[in-house]
Amino acid sequence: MYTPEDIEVEALIKDDRPYAGLLFGGISLLSEREHGGLRLADSLHIDVGIVGPASGAEVGQRNFHELIAADKPRGWDNQLDNEPVINFGYERAWFMKQNFSGLTIEYGPSAGFALGNLYTYASGGLGFRLGEGLDRSFGIPSVAPAQGGQSSFRRDQGFSWYVFAAVEGRYMAHNLLLDGNSFEDSHSVDSREWVGDAQVGAALTWDRWQIAYTYLWRSEEFEEKDGVDQFGSIVLSTWL
Repeated sequence: MYTPEDIEVEALIKDDRPYAGLLFGGISLLSEREHGGLRLADSLHIDVGIVGPASGAEVGQRNFHELIAADKPRGWDNQLDNEPVINFGYERAWFMKQNFSGLTIEYGPSAGFALGNLYTYASGGLGFRLGEGLDRSFGIPSVAPAQGGQSSFRRDQGFSWYVFAAVEGRYMAHNLLLDGNSFEDSHSVDSREWVGDAQVGAALTWDRWQIAYTYLWRSEEFEEKDGVDQFGSIVLSTWL
């Protein structure tokens, strides 16, 4: 879910981002291989879902804030209307590997794009990983609007771990969550074309389970925004 900074204002806040709920599911396909001393990975990702009241974001936030006795969100009447979304994304990453004091270091660039009515952009980045058992995993955990599927791991016996850092720049041609509904009049802001991320984090893998934590700094996504956003993400993954 996405809300303006002040959620206690009932009236439309024209100079802040729209209220928007997003509910979606995705499928990722990953191809990995060795070539010329590099680990190469191609990832294709498809997201399908809905933006708007049907996502359930308003109900979820209201109930959670009531549970924890937090400020009551009052502006959801101004949220984006219901709109089905479908997005395709592709990324290629190149990682070089070195050994260092019993640990493994991987680093390298990535490039990709996304196309759809949710996000349309081109991206480029640079990532770094340090840890043990890196051969059983690939990539760096991502945070939207970066496509999911950029990080994967293989089920195996034993324990592995890594810490990571990455930067990514995106040319944003379209962002539904800022530009507003595609086919109806709705609240919108002047989205910025160039957006950058910097992130750090760690991932732990045991047998079929992985937990990853990411802390991210994101540059201003729209003209009315003043200052860098900072937020965290925790992802728990398992093989079925």
